[in-house]
Amino acid sequence: MPSPDTPADPAPNADAPDATPEPAPDADAPRTPEAGPEADGPDASADDVDARETVAEANEHEAEAGAFEEEPSLRAHLAETWHSTPPLVRWGAVALAVLVVGWLIVPRVIEATEGPTEEERQEQAARDRAMWAAMLRQSPTEVGADPVAGSLGPGDAERTDDRYADYYVHQADSVGFSVLVTSDAFAPDVAVRLPDGTTVAASSLLQTDSRAEIDGLQGPGRFEIVVTSRRARATGAYELAVLPQHAADSVYVDGEARLDTLGGGPRRAGRFERIYGVSTDTDLPILVRVVSSAFRPRIELLGPNGRVRDDSWSLEQIARGDSLYGVVARYLPGWEAPYRLLVSSEGAGASGPFALEAISVPIRDLAVGEAGQRSVLGDESWLRDGRYLDTYRVRVPKGQRTTIRLESEAFAPAFRVWRVQRQSRTDVTEAMNEAGAEAVEYEAELDEGEYYIEVTSGGEDPDEVPEAPVGGEYGLTALVERLEPLEEEPSTGEPPSGSRVFATEVRRTGESGGDTFEVGVTNVAISYPGTRTRVQLSVTVRSIDYTGNWAPWESFARQSYLVDDRGRRYTVAVGESQSPSGPRAEPGTARRGTVVFYYPEAVGGLERVVLVASIGERTLTLPIPME
Repeated sequence: MPSPDTPADPAPNADAPDATPEPAPDADAPRTPEAGPEADGPDASADDVDARETVAEANEHEAEAGAFEEEPSLRAHLAETWHSTPPLVRWGAVALAVLVVGWLIVPRVIEATEGPTEEERQEQAARDRAMWAAMLRQSPTEVGADPVAGSLGPGDAERTDDRYADYYVHQADSVGFSVLVTSDAFAPDVAVRLPDGTTVAASSLLQTDSRAEIDGLQGPGRFEIVVTSRRARATGAYELAVLPQHAADSVYVDGEARLDTLGGGPRRAGRFERIYGVSTDTDLPILVRVVSSAFRPRIELLGPNGRVRDDSWSLEQIARGDSLYGVVARYLPGWEAPYRLLVSSEGAGASGPFALEAISVPIRDLAVGEAGQRSVLGDESWLRDGRYLDTYRVRVPKGQRTTIRLESEAFAPAFRVWRVQRQSRTDVTEAMNEAGAEAVEYEAELDEGEYYIEVTSGGEDPDEVPEAPVGGEYGLTALVERLEPLEEEPSTGEPPSGSRVFATEVRRTGESGGDTFEVGVTNVAISYPGTRTRVQLSVTVRSIDYTGNWAPWESFARQSYLVDDRGRRYTVAVGESQSPSGPRAEPGTARRGTVVFYYPEAVGGLERVVLVASIGERTLTLPIPME
C-alpha cells in the first residue's frame, strides 16, 4: 500500500519516449458518443440515449453482413449453377414447381371456399330425413272407428324412396277389420305392421287410382299403419278408415235389377260409395249398367286379378237428355269367383237413387226365314274397337244357298260371318259397307252347320276407331234356297207322347222408348195334343224405371215367337195367352202371364228353345234350356 505522502497518479512526462500524442479530432467526422462519465452521467439527454442505440444496431448488422461475406461459397455456387443451366430447363423447372405447389394448395383452398360437396349434402339430408321420420314414427296418431282426414306434403316424414309418409296406430279388439285409404289427389298406398312384427302391404287386387286397402286383418293387438303414395313426392289430402268386416251386397248376372241409393256414411275420396259382389256362372260377356236421374254414376270393377283392365274391358258414359245419366261397363269374366263392384259418382259428394243391373250379352239365335230379326244396336250390345256389336247364331241346312241381308236407316250397317272349326274361329266373309249404304248383303253356298253373324257399324274407314259408337234399329234376315231335294230323315219310331213341366230362370233386360224393362221365363210346360206340339211359357215383364199403363198382353204375345234348336218356328196362340195382372206399371212392379205356342208336328228330343219377346221398339232373346 502506498504511503499517504506518495501521489496516487503522477502526471505523465511529456518527454518520455513511449508517449504518443493523439491526433486532433476531425471537425467533419461524426462524433460518436463515448462511454464515460460524460455519456452516462446525469446530464445525458433522451436523444443521446436513442442515438447510441441506433448506432449499436447498425454496428451489429454490419458485423452480420461482414460475417456472411466472409463465406460466399453457397451463394456463389447457387448463382453459378443457375446461370450455367440452359434457359429452357431453368423456366421448365420454375413451371414444374408452380404446378406442384398449385396441386398441393389450390384444391384445399377451393374446398375451403365452396364448402361440402353435393354428395355430402345429400347424405346429410338423408340422415336428417331418417331422424325426422324416426321421431314421427315414435309418436303416431291414434285412429279408431271414425275416419281420419289427413294430407301428405312437406313437413311429413320422407322415406328413402322420396315418398311422404304419415304414421298411425290402431288398437284392435278380437274382431276382423280392414284398413282403407282413399284420395282424390294422388294414388294412395298403405302398409300395416301387425302385432307380431310382420308388415303387410296393400293388396294389388283391391287397388284403384284413388284407393288402397288391406283386408283380412284380425285383432286383438296394436296395429301400426303407414299412409303414403304410390309415386314419389305426391301430395294432397286423403282419408283413412278402419272398417269392420262385413259381406257386400250381391248382384247376380241376369238376375233382378237393384234399386238403391247413394249417400250416407263416410265419403271415400270425397265421394259416397256402395260396394257389391257380382256373381255369375256364365262364360258369356257381361254388361254392368248403372243409371240415375240424380247424379252421373262412376263404377270400378275389381276381379281375382285386381282392377279389371284387360282387352275385353270397356267403359261407356251414356245420357238421355239432361235428366238421366248412366255408365255401362263390359268385361269377359275369367273366374266364377265374385267380382267387386264399386259404385260412386263423378261429382264429389253427389247422392241420390240409382238402378243397377248386370246382364250377360247373349249370342242370339236367328231363325232362317222371311221374318228375320229386328233389334237395336246400342247400350246392351258388346263394344269392341269403339263399335257396338251384336252376335247371332244361325244354322244353315244341307244343300241350301244362303242369303244374309242387314239393313238400317240409323247407321251404316256392316257384318262379319264366321264359324267354329276345330275349336277355333274361322272367318267366312265380311261386308264392312265402306260406301255407307243402308243395306248390305251376302249370298253363297255354305256348308251345312252352325254359323255366327256379327252385326256392327261400318262406314268410310271401318278400321278407324270412331270418337263415339253409333247404333240404332236394324233388321237382319237369313234366307235359304233349296238347291236339291231334301232327303227324308229316317223315322225315329213313335212320336213323343205325354207332357213335361219344369221350372227355369232366364231373364233379359232391354230398353224401349227411353224406359227399361226386364223379361223373364220361370216355367215351361210341353204337351202333345193330337199330332201337334204345344209349348206354354210362364213369362214375367218387370218395369225398371217405367211409370204408366201396360200395353195389352195380347199385343205382347202377338209380337213374340218361339224357335227351337233345329230352326223350327212355333206360332203363338194369342187366345190362349193370358195375364191376370193389373193395367198400371210402376218402377219395380211386374206383370205375369202365359204365352202359348204351337208347332203342327210332334217334336221330341229338344235341347233348347228360344223365346223372342217384344218390348215395344225392340226385341229380347231368351234362350231356354229344355232340362
